[in-house]
Amino acid sequence: MSMEHMPNSYSGQDGEMRYSSYLGHANQAADGHANPSVDKRSVDQPLQMGVQREALPIENPLSSAAARVPQAIAHSSGIVLQGRRLRSFVSSTDVAIIRNTNADAILAVYPFTGHPVITQAILAVAQAPVFVGVGGGTTTGTRVIELAVFAEMQGVAGVVLNAPSTVTTVRDVAMAVNIPVIATVTAWNRSVVDKIESGAGAINVAAGKDTAQVVYLIKQRYPEIPVLASSGRSDEAILETIAAGANALTWTPPSAQAIQGAMMNRYRGEQDETGTNRHGPSNASNASNGTDPAAHAKSSDTAKREPRHKRQTSAPEHGGNEELMPF
Repeated sequence: MSMEHMPNSYSGQDGEMRYSSYLGHANQAADGHANPSVDKRSVDQPLQMGVQREALPIENPLSSAAARVPQAIAHSSGIVLQGRRLRSFVSSTDVAIIRNTNADAILAVYPFTGHPVITQAILAVAQAPVFVGVGGGTTTGTRVIELAVFAEMQGVAGVVLNAPSTVTTVRDVAMAVNIPVIATVTAWNRSVVDKIESGAGAINVAAGKDTAQVVYLIKQRYPEIPVLASSGRSDEAILETIAAGANALTWTPPSAQAIQGAMMNRYRGEQDETGTNRHGPSNASNASNGTDPAAHAKSSDTAKREPRHKRQTSAPEHGGNEELMPF
């Protein structure tokens, strides 16, 4: 930028000095040595050291947290796909779960012969990159290659081959498509090496209780290969797998039926172990005096979840002419 095209805030001798300082910090950032106390957006207002900057949520009041991935997965390094870092893969083909999950990617592998219609249904509801299974176990031969090519044309981010896939299948699929090919393995053996050498772009480890050990052995031999692994049933298992070298983790959410069952239990107000209704006193007795605690709690919860501009105001209790406040 020439001095004649410089913004007014950088005009004059003092402005030239501040602009030079700005360029210096910008060059440091380009070299990876930026001064953390300086904000490139405004050299006049440097960042304050020690001030924590947390992400602020923008939530849909109708969304549910039931299909959100464990927070421990955020400790993984992630797999970078076209500039996007993917740390969590939700393993599901349930369109309701896929639509409501906050996972970075979808791992859609199912125990049936693959079909483009299923892939299209998942792509229609997914809000994250989709990696779809194309066979290798139940489905073999040329159909695997055809499914992989068709899935690429549909817009998936990658294809997944099941553990029984042969080395030849891995090689043929990798030659036929230009998207990543993820090969699933269940143990550390010669086939893992052969699949990587045949063109697998990433390895999906599903070795049960031995997952962390298999991840560690793969990373010792191939530190440059991206590895995603099953997360297990606890945060401890997740952290152990990450420590072993997993770049991303797959997470199996509760089924939609299980989530619906828990919701219905809340609706029915089932009694706890002491025999006391979870909603408190009988609704019938409260209905007589117009104070239903369940209805009151529901209305209060709804009011909290709704955005400010959608909250309804109530009329004055005594019918006065007081001006209604918007909030």
